[in-house]
Amino acid sequence: MARQRMTGVLRTLLSNLGSMILALLLAVAVWIAATLQADPFAVQQYTGLPVVPINQPENTLLYQGDETSVAVTIRAAQSVLDELNAQDLRAVVDLSRVEVGVEAVVPITVTVADEGVRVMSLNPEAQTVRLEALGTLTLPVQIDVVGQVPIGYQAANLDVNPANVRVFGPVPALEQVNTITGTIDVTGARDDVSQRVSIAPRNVAGEVVAGLEWEPDVVQVSLDIQRRVGYKPEVEVVPDLRGEPAAGHRRGSVSVLPSTVTLAGPTSVLNSLPSFVKTLPVTITNAANDLTMRVPLTVPNSVVVVETNFVTVNVEILPILSSRSFTGSVEFQGLRSGYQATVSPQMVEVVLEGPETQLDELNPEDLRVYVNLSGYGLGTYRVDPLVLAPPNVRVVNIIPESVEVRIELIPPPTPVSIPLATATPQP
Repeated sequence: MARQRMTGVLRTLLSNLGSMILALLLAVAVWIAATLQADPFAVQQYTGLPVVPINQPENTLLYQGDETSVAVTIRAAQSVLDELNAQDLRAVVDLSRVEVGVEAVVPITVTVADEGVRVMSLNPEAQTVRLEALGTLTLPVQIDVVGQVPIGYQAANLDVNPANVRVFGPVPALEQVNTITGTIDVTGARDDVSQRVSIAPRNVAGEVVAGLEWEPDVVQVSLDIQRRVGYKPEVEVVPDLRGEPAAGHRRGSVSVLPSTVTLAGPTSVLNSLPSFVKTLPVTITNAANDLTMRVPLTVPNSVVVVETNFVTVNVEILPILSSRSFTGSVEFQGLRSGYQATVSPQMVEVVLEGPETQLDELNPEDLRVYVNLSGYGLGTYRVDPLVLAPPNVRVVNIIPESVEVRIELIPPPTPVSIPLATATPQP
């Protein structure tokens, strides 16, 4: 009896199974529709996501192409996207299978922390990379000495510290290195030179090899500057001036070009010479103007002057300056029409400085002392007098430095009474 009842239940279930499955599917569809309506799916794009290399072999250097970032388009429920940011996405390229020294195209993979996010597209989808083996190279530092020391000197005993430098970087770049060099300039050096010099690895063409590092990048360079045997440099030239300038003149500055010379000859003779060498006599007798002369030097027969035995001597001839005092009457300049002026004091003392001969010939009438009254109206003023002096004469002082000027209207002319003529009675 129980078996018959169970059989009946099973038959009922089987006969209604299709309806039950359909009802279940309808329920799921309704649930999905309700869920999508409440939290719909959306698409979002992230740009500029950096591509990170992973599994890079040791002692290699990675060269990435121009595409070092990727744009990612993802799809997820809006609620998930609202909580998502760029830090939750990671773009990588796996370098574990990239062969060293060979350019390869490696796919970009983007992972998202939330499993409910689907990556729709990447741009670009792959990255071009190349791995190069890293190496080191130790080279001696070579210093190029440029420029010339003065004649009579020589550069010697170059010292570089440290003497060797380690260069490291990709092997292909290291293979291009020919030398590691720096430059020191000794132009005009008369004393020992000690400088910090920058160095760089260079190829056979002398060009700096890019993509390398070296340590240190600066070395200390020392160079001795020595006097050459048989030379005596920097010997001062002294002009042998004879005579006196013309009357009323004096000798001013004297210059020699070049001012020093280098002598060459037997060491014993050079050591016995003084620290200067004279020119042949240069006469300045009765000179009234500047003199420029090219004259030879006087040296022993066994000694020569390097480069040239002649120098140029410049002698400045100046007038002897003196001072004189003159008295001048103050004049008016620029006084308005219809005005008249009086000055106190009427005479001032003028101190002049100039060539003695010119001052001796100067007369008080040759000076003009005046006050400029342009722009002055009626009233009393303190005005500084001015002096017109001859050429080459300087006004040292005016005593007093200012004068009192009174400006007033010119009074109208006073009428003159002329008596009328009367007839004289005749007797």
